[in-house]
Amino acid sequence: MNSPETPTPPLATSTTKPLPGPSGKEVPVDVFHIDDIPGAMDKMGWKVSAQLMRRWFSNAPAYIMPGEVRDGLDAKKDAIDYRLLPPSQIDDQSVTWEWLLKFPRIQQVLNELYQTWNSPAGVDLLKRRLTKAVWKKGGFVQLGHGLTKAVDLDLTCQVNYREFGHLTDTFDDLFGAIFKATLKVAVIGTAYYDPERDLDIFEVKRMGFYIRDTYDFNAKWYDDEMMGLGVWSKDRVLSKAETADFRATFTVHGHILRYFLYKGFVPVKNSDFRRWQGKHNTGGDFYVFSDVYWVVPNVKEILLP
Repeated sequence: MNSPETPTPPLATSTTKPLPGPSGKEVPVDVFHIDDIPGAMDKMGWKVSAQLMRRWFSNAPAYIMPGEVRDGLDAKKDAIDYRLLPPSQIDDQSVTWEWLLKFPRIQQVLNELYQTWNSPAGVDLLKRRLTKAVWKKGGFVQLGHGLTKAVDLDLTCQVNYREFGHLTDTFDDLFGAIFKATLKVAVIGTAYYDPERDLDIFEVKRMGFYIRDTYDFNAKWYDDEMMGLGVWSKDRVLSKAETADFRATFTVHGHILRYFLYKGFVPVKNSDFRRWQGKHNTGGDFYVFSDVYWVVPNVKEILLP
């Protein structure tokens, strides 16, 4: 009996050399390509994950987001104005709050940021936003009035954030689409001087929350893990328990066992997507912004000492 092999052809993540059939001839086995993953996501009900990955595959020519750009900085180390990016490098349609609020871990981080956004660091950033809007003590300025989209709020009136996403999170559509990202809060209101109290005040009129992420395959630590981005077939991804069992079969005899138990499943890594870009000159990284979730402010005013 021949031992299965796992070569890495240029157009696929992995394939398996089939075992011989009863006649002694090899039985053909489908090759799994990484662009089969969105179809598997659809079958699992991961609709947003599939949409974002198809978006990445469709971008041409290939674009690898530099590290500083991934962090939101341009060549001068200034904050990027996302409004000036080409359409291929930004998606603000796929991730919605109607979808996000289905996940308890999003509700948790949203509640935490709602309660703590006006921390000393948050108030300090608010003052810097106001100063950039040409406010000074004793003066009057409106901040964020008329803005409704996350890309507009981000550089003008975003005042605090929380990062979320852990390897221990449930394998679900949120994990597949976003995994680790940043929840941000922006405030709309008016700064003015109150002569009766002899104080500068910022009156908070609206608060909006949105998610900012990058869709890319640059994180090298993923490829330090044997299973990388998960173990996939054309139909689904292995669960965490199955993945642990799959990992345990990386022995000589386990390799044969894995062929029978997990036929058609292969580990997928960031490097597979980079190899795809090099072969096809397609696949482009992009920013992801959600729509804005507007809420009633938990405080009416902020003192501006």
